[in-house]
Parts: sequence; structure tokens; C-alpha cells
Amino acid sequence: MRDYELTLVISPDLGSEDTKTLLTKIKKIVEEPKGKVTKTNEWGRKDLAYPIAKKQVGYFVLLEINLPEDQPKEIERKLKLEEGILRFLLVKAEKPASAKVKANKGGENVSQVTK
Repeated sequence: MRDYELTLVISPDLGSEDTKTLLTKIKKIVEEPKGKVTKTNEWGRKDLAYPIAKKQVGYFVLLEINLPEDQPKEIERKLKLEEGILRFLLVKAEKPASAKVKANKGGENVSQVTK
């Protein structure tokens, strides 16, 4: 199992009820292959830097998820089929900076720790 971050831009045309339904559906897609949604962070409506599908605004959501290593491609395939999603990005989550400092052994300076 590996940690991932899934960022979604959802169409502003969906009402709040439809957006909640879509998020529930996305969580089910993630949980089907033994995945787990560990955190949901809804950023709300934001202006887009450029139009996507003739939309100037999108509803942003960040999901922190845990998936088997062979599942990201399948999750991406299923997300592409969802009409309410304008864009999405699924990436491996990095360790927090505090974990990197704890992993630092010996008397080395923290500034010497690299990725």
C-alpha cells in the first residue's frame, strides 16, 4: 500500500447536492480495490488560470488516499469516465518534512538532508 494525493477540479455546473454525490462516488471508486480515503480537504470554488471546457471557475477537492501499488492506473481510467470532473491529478504523496528530519541520523545538519 502506498500514499497518494488526488486533486480534483469539479465542474461548477453541478449543484452542491450533485457535487456531494460525485465525491461519494469517487470515494467508492478509491475504496473498491482495497483503497482508503484518509483525508478530504475541500478547497471550494476557485477561479481557473485559463478556461477548461469553457468554464472559468472550478470546485477544488484534495483527497489523501492509500492504494495498492497496482491500482493508480485503474483509478485514473475510472476518473476519466466521470463527466463532472474537469481535471484531476493523482500523485505519490511525499513524506512530510518532519519525517525527513526524524530520519536524519547522527549529528548532521538538517540543511544537509536531501530528497
